[in-house]
Amino acid sequence: MSLAMSNEDHPAPEPSPRIVLLSIAVFWALYFTIWSLRATVVYHSGHTMLLARALVSAGSAGVTVLFYLAMRRWGTTKLGRSMIIAALLSVPAALAYATINWFFMERTHEKQMAQPASPAPVSHHSTVIIEDDKGETVMIAPPAPPAPPPPVSVGQMTDAEDSTPLTDIVDQAGNGYFFFIAWAAIYLSLCYAARMGALERRTAELRAAAQSAELRALRYQVNPHFLFNTLNSLSSLVMTGKKEEAERMIINLSTFFRTSLTGDPTEDVPLSEEILLQRLYLDIETVRFPERLVTKIEVPELLEKACVPGLILQPIVENAVKYGVSRARRPVTIRIRASAEAENLLLSVEDDGDPAGDAAGGTGVGLRNVRDRLAARFGDTAHCHWGPRAGGGFVVRLTMPLVRHGC
Repeated sequence: MSLAMSNEDHPAPEPSPRIVLLSIAVFWALYFTIWSLRATVVYHSGHTMLLARALVSAGSAGVTVLFYLAMRRWGTTKLGRSMIIAALLSVPAALAYATINWFFMERTHEKQMAQPASPAPVSHHSTVIIEDDKGETVMIAPPAPPAPPPPVSVGQMTDAEDSTPLTDIVDQAGNGYFFFIAWAAIYLSLCYAARMGALERRTAELRAAAQSAELRALRYQVNPHFLFNTLNSLSSLVMTGKKEEAERMIINLSTFFRTSLTGDPTEDVPLSEEILLQRLYLDIETVRFPERLVTKIEVPELLEKACVPGLILQPIVENAVKYGVSRARRPVTIRIRASAEAENLLLSVEDDGDPAGDAAGGTGVGLRNVRDRLAARFGDTAHCHWGPRAGGGFVVRLTMPLVRHGC
């Protein structure tokens, strides 16, 4: 399977159809509202004209839906191509809008012209009474007011005498073109927002995958010297006839590796489980150093359920055995402690080995492993500090947020 994928494998993200349809409804509702206010205040249009404009807005919204479907089919690839397609599709959309506008406005005008004109009221106060040459009284009524001019569609700029349906439609299409260009800009903005959202989600997924891979790589850095030394110790037990010790060591070794290699490295484990794993490891090493290794673990019961990254103590305890116990000629105590301070969990591993033996020959890989895992899991809220003890030996202190749930 090729790693390179085509655009068909990863289609461009699109905005939700619900959001797009909502934008169409809001766009034409705003158009109708602005037109209605203008027509009512400036031209004193009646309900018939407002109803006609409402039908025009509804029909134009339908045209915009077709415009959206066409843009969705051909115009959601590159931005330059989308702009060109939007400009081209706006031409027939504008003509459709202008045709709908002309149709309803013309029908409204015909209905208004077909209505019988109501007789103008005669105002007796304005009636003039005169006498003719024969002395007869004559009443002269004032002239009737001129009839109002027929309504003209909004945006119609042609002369009423030269106006034809074609010229009206073409003239109105100019306004409609800019309406659809404006909505196309809104649609392309929605497409851009959808792509940015998808890109952010993809980036977050890749970051999480990279962090997971990093955690796995760091966790699986099991010290090969531990395995080699354990196998050598096991071989010595078998050769000297210490069957029970060898059997116990094999069981502890299998349990240790099954626990350390089968768990999910991206998940936390209870502190009690982490301490149990370190006990297994120290029991294995006790077989190698039965008279030199002394273990003391101080973990309050209230902190046993605290969540810690799995095997976070393993490299530290390995270093304590490798540089503190194996190089000493006297008993060395490895002490593991846990305590809580405010909202933080404090863990420490220290030994009282020889001062020269704690740091000599060390590469710091294990400690950097621990520090990087803490940073990957908790960010800047976790810390790892190490250094020699005042009375000899070495100490490593871990600080991390105290988490009691989720493991």
